[in-house]
Amino acid sequence: MTEAELLDLKRTLTPAILNIKGVSGLGVGDSRLNVYLERDDSAVRTEVESTVSALDGDIPIHFVVSGPFTPQSNG
Repeated sequence: MTEAELLDLKRTLTPAILNIKGVSGLGVGDSRLNVYLERDDSAVRTEVESTVSALDGDIPIHFVVSGPFTPQSNG
């Protein structure tokens, strides 16, 4: 899968993936989908994998335990 295809897929999946409690963010890198988790939780991983595989089962997923993301101020 090309980087452009992964970016399109990310745009498609973002609303559903970010609605999963425990997911902090979603990105693309190293020819895979990177899913950032608030904490290591097997139930969250399973839900993400099910959501992604419903669209395309051949997408490589890499989980990163990053903690929650917080907005940064611009000043």
